[in-house]
Amino acid sequence: NKSANRGGRNRRNTQQAEEEEDENRYEFFKYLTRFMLGVKNISVNYSENKGTFLPGFMPKPHFLGQQWSMMAPGIPFVFGSQNDIRYRAASDGWLTGDTTLNTLFKTNSSSNLTLRSTVEPFKQFRIELTANKTKSLNSQEYWRADSKGSFQSFSPIETGGFSVSIISWSTAFLKDDEQYSSKTFAKFRNYRNDIARRLAAENSDFNGGINPLTGFPIEYTIDGPDTTYTGGYGPTSQDVMIPAFIAAYTGRDAIGVSLKKFPSIPLPNWRITYDGLIKLKFIKRYFKTFTLGHAYRSTYSVGSFATNLDYRDSGEEVQMNLNNMSYHTKYDISQVSINEQFSPLFKIDMTWKNSLLARFELKKSRRLSLSLSNNQLTEIASHEYVIGTGYRIKDVSLNFRAAGRRKKINSDLDLKIDLSIRNNRTVIRKVIEDV
Repeated sequence: NKSANRGGRNRRNTQQAEEEEDENRYEFFKYLTRFMLGVKNISVNYSENKGTFLPGFMPKPHFLGQQWSMMAPGIPFVFGSQNDIRYRAASDGWLTGDTTLNTLFKTNSSSNLTLRSTVEPFKQFRIELTANKTKSLNSQEYWRADSKGSFQSFSPIETGGFSVSIISWSTAFLKDDEQYSSKTFAKFRNYRNDIARRLAAENSDFNGGINPLTGFPIEYTIDGPDTTYTGGYGPTSQDVMIPAFIAAYTGRDAIGVSLKKFPSIPLPNWRITYDGLIKLKFIKRYFKTFTLGHAYRSTYSVGSFATNLDYRDSGEEVQMNLNNMSYHTKYDISQVSINEQFSPLFKIDMTWKNSLLARFELKKSRRLSLSLSNNQLTEIASHEYVIGTGYRIKDVSLNFRAAGRRKKINSDLDLKIDLSIRNNRTVIRKVIEDV
């Protein structure tokens, strides 16, 4: 009988667990459906601009910018094609053979992706989502004839910039201790070793980081036996520092973060407004409008990058930087940054029944700038409080004289005064010295 009772209880417990699981699944799909139905609009905007400047072009252009007898520079180019026409221009005799030509051949391209959506999960609660990514790439070189009359490329260089929206919320509210020591910064320093190991493991051509001067593998220890770096991916390598920086300050771990220095997927930032509290009797009795607000924006930026002339040798082998015993990178990046803003973190905006205006805002921001030239992280944090008041005067009449005639204009007049208190703090953290 006891065994039968236990079996009955187990069946009931199992059935109850299944019912709870079904109910939870139903609740999830209910909220998901409500969210999807709350999507008011979605917009995707992608723009791309490209240009080519080809110096030394000799044919005289006529109708539509074309030298029709030579078909130069070609119908596709006239109508905007950005295919490389240098080689055809050189072989068909469109370019001057002057070996002293010192005007740069240039190409430029830029792209801008913006995603927007407005979601209203329930009435008077509005969420505006925005994600964006911008990138620019400019190249320049000397394209001219050599002493034998053959056209060659001299001193090619690429430069550009990059930015993408991210989410770094999870580390925004972590505070330093009394000595300004930061747990997030400590993670950043520790993550470098994990990133270096991942880079070495994913590089099929990795040879253990051979020192080109001695011919032996490089190994050195920093901050104890658990942080041994192999040559090729040292603690100050850009390939190591940038992913470790992104992982630490976006709240991810070093194993799961992407190793790319230019993240490909923009993440959504948001602005939230809610004015549904005006329906409450107590609030409706005293206020005409009563709005709560919050906004968040975070952007990861590569200020500028340029071609690393030491990247490969004449045999297309990647070279070692003897200053930090790390592989040279394709692009030299001077600085990367994360700019995060809660503008506002919280806002309350009110209009009283007697037309008195009042508002309160709490703002918070931080800018993290990682300099890869001196291996320092500059952190600028800001807290701001804004208290505002004002008064709205209805139907103020103003007389204007225009073209000898008087004109009377009626409009509301808003008088406002704001008091702002802001506290800024700048901390410079040295990555190698841990100071």
